[in-house]
Formats: sequence, C-alpha cells, structure tokens
Amino acid sequence: MNAVPSAHSLRAAADRLVSTLAAHSDPEYRLTILKRLARRLGEDRYPLFLRLLEVVAESDDAHAQRLIADTFGTALRRMDLPGGALSSWGATRLPDASGPVAASAFSGQFFGGTPRRLLGPVEYLTVWHLQRTQRTALSAPTFRKSLARMIALLNRSEDARTLYPQKLAADAQNELEGAYTRATRERLAAIAAAWRAGRTPEEIAQAALDAAAADTPRGWVTHDL
Repeated sequence: MNAVPSAHSLRAAADRLVSTLAAHSDPEYRLTILKRLARRLGEDRYPLFLRLLEVVAESDDAHAQRLIADTFGTALRRMDLPGGALSSWGATRLPDASGPVAASAFSGQFFGGTPRRLLGPVEYLTVWHLQRTQRTALSAPTFRKSLARMIALLNRSEDARTLYPQKLAADAQNELEGAYTRATRERLAAIAAAWRAGRTPEEIAQAALDAAAADTPRGWVTHDL
C-alpha cells in the first residue's frame, strides 16, 4: 500500500539531491539534474518536488540553499524552470495527486501524460491556490507558508532574486493562452512588486493574499501541500 513519505524519507531525498548537485561544478548540468528529478517524479507529482525544496528551505544549511537557488537562477536565465502541470481552468484532467504518495515515487518512474502547460514553483503555488484545476485548491495558510519558504530559498541567489520577479511581472502582463485568470495575473503582479521592492518573504506572501482577498471564490474545498 502506498504511504505518505515520512519526514525522514524527505530529508534523505533532499540530502541526495543536494549532494548530487554539489558533485558537479557546471551550473547547466546542475539544472539538468534538477529538471530530471522533476520529470522522474512525474508532472502530476510536482507537489512532492516542491516539498523537497521546502525541506532544503527549512534546513539550516545555507550552502545547500544557495546551491538550489543558484540552479534556479540558471534556469531563469535560460527561461527553463523545472515545472509542474496544472490544467487550464480545469480543462485538463491529470491523475489527482491529493491522496497518499509512496516514498517509492523517488525511484525515477514517470507519471501522467503530456501537460497542457508547465509552471515554475511560484506560479504553480499561485495557480493551485486560486484557480480551478485538476487538484483540490491549496488552502490560504498553506499557500502563504509555502510561498514564503520558496521565496526565502530563492533569495539565496542574486540572479533568482532579481530575475524571478521580473518573470512574474512579465507573466502578469500576458494571458499566456489562458494559462492564468485575470485574478491570478493580479496576484503574480502583487508578488512581483513586493519582491522587487525588497519586502520579506512573509510580506510578499501576504501581499498575494491581500490582493486576492476581495475576489477569491467562496466555498472552495482546500487542500494542504
């Protein structure tokens, strides 16, 4: 029977990821490793990838955090973020990953089919919280916590801290073939503005929620990461 990965399993997987990245000095190859992990977990298991990043963000290992953040900096320079799939306003139905996920998911198997679109970590969390997708909506407290941790991690890299809000601001100006609702674009713009203004990760996450407070649909069932 599948089981939710334990905290020990997550820490061990995060340690293996950091060790693998640290074994290579080429930033491009490090990005290849990170993208390969996201693919092997499967696009419908992208939340598990995000949880691994959170484990690093929660640790006291500044070197590991910089290693991950710098790899995302490389990805942003290439406009090639390790992404996960969410349906466009509920149009695409991928297998639901809201249930238990086996620790064996780290084995390298692929899951799901070709996604309609891929989103980087910040965009994924925002869409998951705000839009109707194949997943149960992410709760506001979990969104705030996860977004703040993600931004704190990314801030370890000067490139990521500079380039990610620029990307979000650009995304907020484009409809991206229906990838984002108007409300989501407003939240991405709020995140970008607060991030570029040098506010703390917690303030940036709160800015997204403050922008969303007026028109987030009521009565949604929400889910924790």
